[in-house]
Amino acid sequence: MRLPLALRNAVAGLATATLVVLGPAAPAAAATTIVDNAAGFTASASWGTSAWSTQRYGADYRFASPDTTASDAAWFTATIAAAGPHTVEVWYPADAGYNNATPFVVAASGGNQTVVVNQRANGGRWVSLGTFTLAAGTRNVVGVSRWTNGTGYVVADAIRLTSTTGAPAFSLPLAKSALPRSEYDDPHHDYPAIDLPVGTGTPAYAVRGGTVVIIDDSSCGRGVNLTGADGNVYTYCHFSSWSVSNGATVVAGQQVGLTGNTGNSTGPHLHFGIRTGSTRRCPQNYLLALYDGLTPPAATSLPTTGCFYTSLTSATVQPLG
Repeated sequence: MRLPLALRNAVAGLATATLVVLGPAAPAAAATTIVDNAAGFTASASWGTSAWSTQRYGADYRFASPDTTASDAAWFTATIAAAGPHTVEVWYPADAGYNNATPFVVAASGGNQTVVVNQRANGGRWVSLGTFTLAAGTRNVVGVSRWTNGTGYVVADAIRLTSTTGAPAFSLPLAKSALPRSEYDDPHHDYPAIDLPVGTGTPAYAVRGGTVVIIDDSSCGRGVNLTGADGNVYTYCHFSSWSVSNGATVVAGQQVGLTGNTGNSTGPHLHFGIRTGSTRRCPQNYLLALYDGLTPPAATSLPTTGCFYTSLTSATVQPLG
Protein backbone atom coordinates (compact mmCIF):
# COMPACT_ATOMS: atom_id res chain seq x y z
CA MET A 1 0.00 0.00 0.00
CA ARG A 2 1.22 3.52 -0.81
CA LEU A 3 -0.18 6.59 1.03
CA PRO A 4 -0.76 10.02 -0.60
CA LEU A 5 2.24 12.35 -0.65
CA ALA A 6 0.48 14.97 1.47
CA LEU A 7 -0.16 12.48 4.25
CA ARG A 8 3.37 11.14 4.09
CA ASN A 9 4.83 14.64 4.36
CA ALA A 10 2.55 15.50 7.27
CA VAL A 11 4.00 12.76 9.47
CA ALA A 12 7.52 12.44 8.09
CA GLY A 13 8.89 13.58 11.44
CA LEU A 14 7.91 10.23 12.93
CA ALA A 15 10.77 8.55 11.10
CA THR A 16 13.46 11.22 11.08
CA ALA A 17 14.08 11.70 14.78
CA THR A 18 16.10 8.53 15.37
CA LEU A 19 18.07 8.09 12.13
CA VAL A 20 21.68 7.04 12.75
CA VAL A 21 24.37 6.06 10.23
CA LEU A 22 27.78 4.45 10.75
CA GLY A 23 31.02 3.24 8.99
CA PRO A 24 31.88 3.27 5.14
CA ALA A 25 31.01 0.86 2.35
CA ALA A 26 31.99 1.24 -1.30
CA PRO A 27 31.22 -0.86 -4.39
CA ALA A 28 33.90 -2.65 -6.39
CA ALA A 29 34.18 -3.40 -10.08
CA ALA A 30 33.43 -6.97 -11.20
CA ALA A 31 34.75 -9.00 -14.14
CA THR A 32 31.92 -10.36 -16.32
CA THR A 33 32.00 -13.05 -19.02
CA ILE A 34 29.09 -13.90 -21.34
CA VAL A 35 29.02 -17.12 -23.37
CA ASP A 36 26.38 -17.57 -26.07
CA ASN A 37 25.47 -20.93 -27.65
CA ALA A 38 28.04 -20.55 -30.43
CA ALA A 39 31.76 -20.45 -29.66
CA GLY A 40 32.44 -22.04 -26.31
CA PHE A 41 29.40 -24.31 -26.55
CA THR A 42 29.14 -28.07 -27.15
CA ALA A 43 26.07 -30.29 -27.53
CA SER A 44 25.15 -33.63 -29.06
CA ALA A 45 23.14 -34.05 -32.25
CA SER A 46 20.02 -34.39 -30.09
CA TRP A 47 20.08 -30.64 -29.51
CA GLY A 48 18.31 -28.61 -32.19
CA THR A 49 18.73 -24.94 -33.08
CA SER A 50 15.93 -22.36 -33.15
CA ALA A 51 15.47 -18.63 -33.66
CA TRP A 52 11.70 -18.77 -33.11
CA SER A 53 11.43 -16.82 -29.84
CA THR A 54 12.16 -13.08 -29.76
CA GLN A 55 13.32 -13.56 -26.16
CA ARG A 56 16.47 -15.33 -27.36
CA TYR A 57 19.95 -14.04 -26.58
CA GLY A 58 21.86 -13.46 -29.81
CA ALA A 59 20.93 -15.08 -33.12
CA ASP A 60 19.44 -18.34 -31.83
CA TYR A 61 19.22 -20.86 -29.01
CA ARG A 62 19.44 -24.65 -28.58
CA PHE A 63 16.68 -27.03 -27.45
CA ALA A 64 16.18 -30.74 -26.75
CA SER A 65 13.52 -33.13 -25.49
CA PRO A 66 13.74 -34.42 -21.91
CA ASP A 67 15.48 -37.74 -21.32
CA THR A 68 14.98 -39.63 -18.05
CA THR A 69 17.76 -42.12 -18.82
CA ALA A 70 20.78 -39.91 -19.54
CA SER A 71 21.97 -36.35 -18.91
CA ASP A 72 23.27 -35.59 -22.43
CA ALA A 73 24.15 -32.12 -21.17
CA ALA A 74 24.92 -29.16 -23.43
CA TRP A 75 27.92 -27.29 -22.00
CA PHE A 76 29.05 -23.68 -21.96
CA THR A 77 32.84 -23.30 -21.75
CA ALA A 78 34.44 -20.21 -20.20
CA THR A 79 37.84 -18.96 -19.10
CA ILE A 80 37.95 -18.05 -15.41
CA ALA A 81 40.76 -15.55 -14.92
CA ALA A 82 41.06 -15.97 -11.17
CA ALA A 83 39.61 -18.54 -8.79
CA GLY A 84 36.93 -17.29 -6.46
CA PRO A 85 33.20 -16.70 -6.03
CA HIS A 86 31.20 -15.95 -9.18
CA THR A 87 27.54 -15.14 -9.71
CA VAL A 88 26.21 -17.53 -12.37
CA GLU A 89 23.26 -16.35 -14.47
CA VAL A 90 21.45 -17.94 -17.39
CA TRP A 91 19.42 -16.51 -20.26
CA TYR A 92 16.69 -18.40 -22.05
CA PRO A 93 13.44 -17.68 -23.88
CA ALA A 94 10.37 -18.73 -21.89
CA ASP A 95 7.35 -20.51 -23.31
CA ALA A 96 4.50 -22.66 -22.00
CA GLY A 97 5.89 -25.52 -24.10
CA TYR A 98 9.35 -25.39 -22.52
CA ASN A 99 10.48 -27.43 -19.53
CA ASN A 100 9.21 -26.61 -16.06
CA ALA A 101 12.15 -28.31 -14.31
CA THR A 102 15.32 -27.82 -16.36
CA PRO A 103 18.50 -28.92 -14.53
CA PHE A 104 21.38 -26.44 -14.87
CA VAL A 105 24.69 -27.94 -13.72
CA VAL A 106 27.43 -25.62 -12.38
CA ALA A 107 30.93 -27.09 -12.34
CA ALA A 108 31.99 -25.50 -9.05
CA SER A 109 35.41 -26.09 -7.54
CA GLY A 110 33.89 -28.34 -4.86
CA GLY A 111 32.01 -30.48 -7.37
CA ASN A 112 29.04 -30.16 -9.70
CA GLN A 113 25.97 -28.44 -8.29
CA THR A 114 22.53 -28.62 -9.91
CA VAL A 115 19.92 -25.84 -9.90
CA VAL A 116 16.46 -26.59 -11.33
CA VAL A 117 14.83 -23.76 -13.31
CA ASN A 118 11.28 -23.36 -14.62
CA GLN A 119 11.82 -22.30 -18.24
CA ARG A 120 8.18 -21.38 -18.66
CA ALA A 121 8.78 -18.16 -16.70
CA ASN A 122 11.25 -15.26 -16.49
CA GLY A 123 12.40 -15.57 -20.11
CA GLY A 124 14.32 -12.93 -22.02
CA ARG A 125 16.39 -11.76 -19.04
CA TRP A 126 19.28 -12.88 -16.86
CA VAL A 127 18.17 -15.33 -14.17
CA SER A 128 20.55 -16.04 -11.30
CA LEU A 129 21.45 -19.62 -10.35
CA GLY A 130 23.38 -18.31 -7.35
CA THR A 131 26.99 -17.66 -6.35
CA PHE A 132 29.55 -20.48 -6.73
CA THR A 133 33.30 -20.81 -6.22
CA LEU A 134 34.90 -21.48 -9.60
CA ALA A 135 38.46 -22.62 -10.26
CA ALA A 136 40.75 -20.68 -12.61
CA GLY A 137 41.27 -21.90 -16.16
CA THR A 138 39.29 -22.77 -19.28
CA ARG A 139 36.69 -25.53 -18.89
CA ASN A 140 33.05 -26.49 -19.09
CA VAL A 141 31.40 -24.30 -16.47
CA VAL A 142 27.63 -24.51 -16.94
CA GLY A 143 25.70 -27.42 -18.40
CA VAL A 144 22.04 -27.82 -19.33
CA SER A 145 20.89 -31.38 -18.69
CA ARG A 146 18.11 -33.30 -20.42
CA TRP A 147 17.68 -35.60 -17.40
CA THR A 148 14.40 -34.32 -15.96
CA ASN A 149 10.89 -35.50 -15.20
CA GLY A 150 9.62 -32.09 -16.26
CA THR A 151 7.75 -31.75 -19.54
CA GLY A 152 8.60 -29.65 -22.58
CA TYR A 153 11.84 -28.75 -24.32
CA VAL A 154 14.92 -27.92 -22.23
CA VAL A 155 16.63 -24.81 -23.60
CA ALA A 156 20.27 -23.67 -23.65
CA ASP A 157 20.83 -20.08 -24.80
CA ALA A 158 23.51 -18.10 -22.93
CA ILE A 159 25.27 -17.76 -19.56
CA ARG A 160 26.85 -14.86 -17.69
CA LEU A 161 29.59 -15.21 -15.06
CA THR A 162 30.45 -12.31 -12.76
CA SER A 163 33.36 -12.41 -10.34
CA THR A 164 32.23 -11.27 -6.90
CA THR A 165 35.67 -11.14 -5.32
CA GLY A 166 35.90 -7.74 -3.66
CA ALA A 167 32.19 -7.08 -4.18
CA PRO A 168 30.50 -4.57 -1.86
CA ALA A 169 29.13 -5.86 1.44
CA PHE A 170 25.96 -3.76 1.14
CA SER A 171 23.79 -2.16 -1.53
CA LEU A 172 20.73 0.05 -1.78
CA PRO A 173 17.67 -1.94 -2.86
CA LEU A 174 17.25 0.46 -5.81
CA ALA A 175 19.72 2.38 -7.94
CA LYS A 176 20.69 5.58 -6.15
CA SER A 177 19.36 7.56 -9.10
CA ALA A 178 15.90 5.99 -8.75
CA LEU A 179 14.78 8.11 -5.78
CA PRO A 180 15.93 11.16 -3.79
CA ARG A 181 17.25 10.67 -0.29
CA SER A 182 14.05 12.10 1.18
CA GLU A 183 12.08 9.00 0.13
CA TYR A 184 14.17 6.75 2.35
CA ASP A 185 12.94 8.24 5.64
CA ASP A 186 9.20 8.04 4.89
CA PRO A 187 6.89 6.22 7.31
CA HIS A 188 5.08 3.08 6.27
CA HIS A 189 1.47 2.13 6.99
CA ASP A 190 0.76 0.54 10.36
CA TYR A 191 3.93 -1.51 10.96
CA PRO A 192 7.73 -1.25 10.55
CA ALA A 193 8.61 -1.25 6.83
CA ILE A 194 8.84 1.26 3.98
CA ASP A 195 7.22 1.74 0.55
CA LEU A 196 9.52 3.16 -2.14
CA PRO A 197 7.58 4.73 -5.05
CA VAL A 198 9.13 3.62 -8.34
CA GLY A 199 7.58 2.61 -11.64
CA THR A 200 6.99 -0.93 -12.81
CA GLY A 201 10.13 -2.59 -14.18
CA THR A 202 12.66 -0.79 -11.94
CA PRO A 203 15.50 -3.19 -10.98
CA ALA A 204 15.60 -4.15 -7.29
CA TYR A 205 18.87 -5.30 -5.71
CA ALA A 206 19.98 -7.46 -2.79
CA VAL A 207 20.96 -5.20 0.11
CA ARG A 208 23.48 -7.81 1.22
CA GLY A 209 24.58 -11.32 0.37
CA GLY A 210 22.43 -14.29 1.31
CA THR A 211 19.86 -16.80 0.11
CA VAL A 212 16.50 -15.95 -1.44
CA VAL A 213 13.13 -17.65 -1.09
CA ILE A 214 10.48 -16.74 -3.63
CA ILE A 215 7.21 -15.19 -2.36
CA ASP A 216 4.06 -15.37 -4.48
CA ASP A 217 0.84 -14.60 -2.61
CA SER A 218 -2.12 -12.22 -2.56
CA SER A 219 -0.55 -9.86 -0.02
CA CYS A 220 3.10 -9.46 -0.99
CA GLY A 221 2.43 -10.44 -4.59
CA ARG A 222 5.64 -11.50 -6.28
CA GLY A 223 8.62 -10.93 -4.03
CA VAL A 224 11.47 -12.50 -2.12
CA ASN A 225 12.64 -13.09 1.41
CA LEU A 226 16.41 -12.63 1.45
CA THR A 227 18.04 -14.28 4.46
CA GLY A 228 21.34 -12.45 4.84
CA ALA A 229 24.66 -13.78 6.06
CA ASP A 230 23.74 -12.06 9.35
CA GLY A 231 20.69 -14.34 9.73
CA ASN A 232 18.22 -11.49 9.32
CA VAL A 233 15.44 -11.46 6.71
CA TYR A 234 15.09 -8.69 4.12
CA THR A 235 11.67 -8.73 2.44
CA TYR A 236 10.84 -7.34 -1.02
CA CYS A 237 7.23 -7.22 -2.28
CA HIS A 238 5.12 -6.32 -5.32
CA PHE A 239 7.61 -7.35 -8.04
CA SER A 240 6.40 -7.53 -11.62
CA SER A 241 8.89 -10.41 -12.07
CA TRP A 242 11.74 -12.19 -10.34
CA SER A 243 15.39 -12.11 -11.45
CA VAL A 244 16.50 -15.03 -9.28
CA SER A 245 15.46 -18.62 -8.76
CA ASN A 246 14.06 -19.98 -5.52
CA GLY A 247 16.92 -20.91 -3.18
CA ALA A 248 19.55 -18.95 -5.13
CA THR A 249 22.56 -17.50 -3.33
CA VAL A 250 23.06 -13.82 -4.13
CA VAL A 251 25.62 -11.13 -3.39
CA ALA A 252 25.01 -7.53 -2.39
CA GLY A 253 24.02 -5.45 -5.39
CA GLN A 254 22.76 -8.42 -7.41
CA GLN A 255 19.41 -7.89 -9.11
CA VAL A 256 16.65 -9.94 -7.45
CA GLY A 257 13.59 -8.65 -9.28
CA LEU A 258 11.78 -5.92 -11.16
CA THR A 259 9.38 -3.70 -9.24
CA GLY A 260 5.69 -3.68 -9.96
CA ASN A 261 2.16 -3.61 -8.55
CA THR A 262 1.35 -7.23 -7.70
CA GLY A 263 -0.40 -8.39 -4.53
CA ASN A 264 -2.08 -5.98 -2.10
CA SER A 265 -0.84 -2.80 -3.75
CA THR A 266 -2.54 0.42 -4.84
CA GLY A 267 0.20 1.54 -7.22
CA PRO A 268 3.67 0.56 -8.46
CA HIS A 269 6.28 0.59 -5.69
CA LEU A 270 8.79 -1.53 -3.81
CA HIS A 271 7.80 -2.65 -0.34
CA PHE A 272 10.91 -3.32 1.77
CA GLY A 273 11.13 -4.66 5.30
CA ILE A 274 13.71 -6.06 7.73
CA ARG A 275 13.05 -8.77 10.29
CA THR A 276 15.30 -10.08 13.08
CA GLY A 277 13.77 -13.36 14.21
CA SER A 278 10.05 -12.58 14.47
CA THR A 279 10.61 -8.87 15.16
CA ARG A 280 9.94 -6.34 12.40
CA ARG A 281 12.42 -3.46 12.33
CA CYS A 282 12.20 0.05 10.89
CA PRO A 283 14.42 -0.03 7.78
CA GLN A 284 14.71 3.76 7.37
CA ASN A 285 17.98 4.12 9.37
CA TYR A 286 19.46 1.24 7.40
CA LEU A 287 18.51 2.65 3.99
CA LEU A 288 19.65 6.20 4.72
CA ALA A 289 23.07 4.88 5.73
CA LEU A 290 23.31 2.99 2.44
CA TYR A 291 22.22 6.06 0.48
CA ASP A 292 25.00 8.06 2.16
CA GLY A 293 27.60 5.40 1.32
CA LEU A 294 27.97 4.30 4.92
CA THR A 295 27.88 0.92 6.63
CA PRO A 296 24.34 0.47 7.95
CA PRO A 297 23.67 -0.13 11.64
CA ALA A 298 23.15 -3.70 12.78
CA ALA A 299 19.60 -4.82 12.07
CA THR A 300 19.12 -5.74 15.73
CA SER A 301 19.74 -2.09 16.68
CA LEU A 302 17.00 -0.74 14.42
CA PRO A 303 13.90 0.63 16.17
CA THR A 304 10.55 -1.13 16.08
CA THR A 305 8.38 1.99 16.36
CA GLY A 306 8.32 5.57 15.05
CA CYS A 307 8.39 4.66 11.35
CA PHE A 308 4.74 4.00 10.52
CA TYR A 309 1.30 5.56 10.64
CA THR A 310 -0.05 4.17 13.90
CA SER A 311 -3.50 5.60 13.20
CA LEU A 312 -4.09 3.26 10.24
CA THR A 313 -4.98 0.21 12.32
CA SER A 314 -6.99 -1.39 9.53
CA ALA A 315 -4.08 -1.55 7.05
CA THR A 316 -3.09 -5.02 5.85
CA VAL A 317 0.12 -6.34 7.39
CA GLN A 318 2.42 -8.34 5.11
CA PRO A 319 2.91 -11.93 6.38
CA LEU A 320 6.30 -12.77 7.89
CA GLY A 321 6.89 -15.48 5.28
